[in-house]
Amino acid sequence: MILSTEVGALRERIGERRTIEILAKAGFDALDYTFTPWMERGEMPWNRNDYVAYAKEVNQIAADNGIYFNQAHAPFLFHASYLPDWDREIMPLQIRCMESCALLGIPHMVVHPIHHLPYEKNKKEIWDLNFEYYHRLQPYAKEFGVKISLENMFGRDERRNCFVGDMFSNPYEYAEFFDALGDTENFICLVDTGHSGIVGEDAGETIRVLGSRVKGTHINDNCFRGDDHLIPYEGTIDWNDVMKALAEIHYEGDLTFEALHLYENLEEDFYLTKATYLHDVGRYLIAKFEKYSRELA
Repeated sequence: MILSTEVGALRERIGERRTIEILAKAGFDALDYTFTPWMERGEMPWNRNDYVAYAKEVNQIAADNGIYFNQAHAPFLFHASYLPDWDREIMPLQIRCMESCALLGIPHMVVHPIHHLPYEKNKKEIWDLNFEYYHRLQPYAKEFGVKISLENMFGRDERRNCFVGDMFSNPYEYAEFFDALGDTENFICLVDTGHSGIVGEDAGETIRVLGSRVKGTHINDNCFRGDDHLIPYEGTIDWNDVMKALAEIHYEGDLTFEALHLYENLEEDFYLTKATYLHDVGRYLIAKFEKYSRELA
């Protein structure tokens, strides 16, 4: 199983080159390239006209360090006030992101569903809106050869100050929506382990319900109270069950971390140590997955 981690948490501190160098040195096989939220703010080289040249530069840095990019995270912070005026902001950014993924050799990118309204009271509207959204993206997925990953999400009840279910939170609804898309060539399912717990779902059960639809992961822990994006075993998710569930569905995808806060309050010369620890936790989880897979064979 390939082990990867997202690059954004470190890149915003030390830049593209040093991030790739450190994560490669830590032992990761691949990197999850995140475009958000910097692309939405127009702050990335990918927003400029010379993005093709920049892709060559980034690919060379990765090649020089013996690493590659296995997935990406597309923009998702859009202004809801003019939805669904897709062409005003959303589609141009997603198309550029998809083309950038193709230039980096990235096989699939996570595209969050639009979930700008309270889910339970607006379920049909949100489903219809996202059905249109993903079908608008479909031709570009075909053109650039980059699959679109759906992801289980969460909402927030501001009145009660708590997390609630949202688009793809319920694994049965997630499976139903994915199947209704009717296109396994251009769409896949990704499970964010942390997002499951904070809405009262179970990550292992979500994986089991989705089954072979699951082709990607965002591996992170939490204490079921916030979207903490912790390193596994720093929260309360049952990692034995998660790895067992992946083994039960004969998962063939990568183990990709989305632990976002591990470099906070650290000095730069400690980044490699922390990245290496994250890598070692990943290898430990992969060993569990392989053990369960052997037992099930």
